[in-house]
Amino acid sequence: MSTRFPLSLAGAAPRGMPALPRKKHLAWRGGWGPAPHSTHLLLSTVDPLAQVTQLFREHLLERALNCVTQPNPSPGSADGDKEFSDALGYLQLLNSCSDAAGAPACSFSISSSMATTTGVDPVAKWWASLTAVVIHWLRRDEEAAERLCPLVEHLPRVLQESERPLPRAALHSFKAARALLGCAKAESGPASLTICEKASGYLQDSLATTPASSSIDKAVQLFLCDLLLVVRTSLWRQQQPPAPAPAAQGTSSRPQASALELRGFQRDLSSLRRLAQSFRPAMRRVFLHEATARLMAGASPTRTHQLLDRSLRRRAGPGGKGGAVAELEPRPTRREHAEALLLASCYLPPGFLSAPGQRVGMLAEAARTLEKLGDRRLLHDCQQMLMRLGGGTTVTSS
Repeated sequence: MSTRFPLSLAGAAPRGMPALPRKKHLAWRGGWGPAPHSTHLLLSTVDPLAQVTQLFREHLLERALNCVTQPNPSPGSADGDKEFSDALGYLQLLNSCSDAAGAPACSFSISSSMATTTGVDPVAKWWASLTAVVIHWLRRDEEAAERLCPLVEHLPRVLQESERPLPRAALHSFKAARALLGCAKAESGPASLTICEKASGYLQDSLATTPASSSIDKAVQLFLCDLLLVVRTSLWRQQQPPAPAPAAQGTSSRPQASALELRGFQRDLSSLRRLAQSFRPAMRRVFLHEATARLMAGASPTRTHQLLDRSLRRRAGPGGKGGAVAELEPRPTRREHAEALLLASCYLPPGFLSAPGQRVGMLAEAARTLEKLGDRRLLHDCQQMLMRLGGGTTVTSS
């Protein structure tokens, strides 16, 4: 049965979503056939149409991941939660394409390799479901996430039989995140850390074996590495005792993370730094997670403040003032700006805030940004802190 959707959809996109490029991602360099020396895909058919549909599915997954990990750094807020909605739109289209795809016979790629029989592509659907679950967790839509969790709990047979570490890193990252971010929080802290360690090991193996030109693998690695660091941070914050103003006495008064927690966090942070050497968008996340590592360790707040300030400053574009610096260092996105505001207002001592009441103002700004972005997980943290500082006041966007 002929499947022609990639050719008809290559230049179009669902209403409200950015148009898909016609050639950039759908064709290998030098032609529409498979790359002659590609190590990224192991093709099981020479059917050109099947190869194009496969590339299109991988392109959809990569676009969905980039909506979350590489959003537009513009400080404007008119787009609202467009990043999440765009990502879910791409994933919905990927699921539809996977239903009409050939069932894979062998797979060594993020998505799946070609096949000669019609049916469902279970590997592409698995990656789409895993990505969607994480997005729903960020939006605190636990009901939607739990509906998809059964589709992610087990690797498809093709991935089980492969030796690639990245799918296993993804599976264990999902399990660790579900224990802390999902509604089925059945795992204890030590058990969650054990799952994180398994995921971290597979992720390190993946970073050591990924081809330099594999942009989709790097997008998934950034997605998973950031997720693991978010999970470890959430576990540490859950252990913090409630207090009216956590930073009032300075960071030294807050309980430090255990040696096991710090080793695991530093391991994932090292993986993120390694990825940033060849994948520039990862550098934006390095600054925030380095600051978090210092907070967990109870380090001096001076360097922590400097790291957070790199995510708080809006640098000029390459053509404007300070363009040389901006060219080397990616601009922070709105979410990273809000995360830095949240960390600074919650954990920096009063001496690093320039005016009375600045802490509440920073939290209020972060809350407004996160609400517009649709990141209700961090928005909840902001609102909880605002209620502690402001006697029950919460902030919503106007």
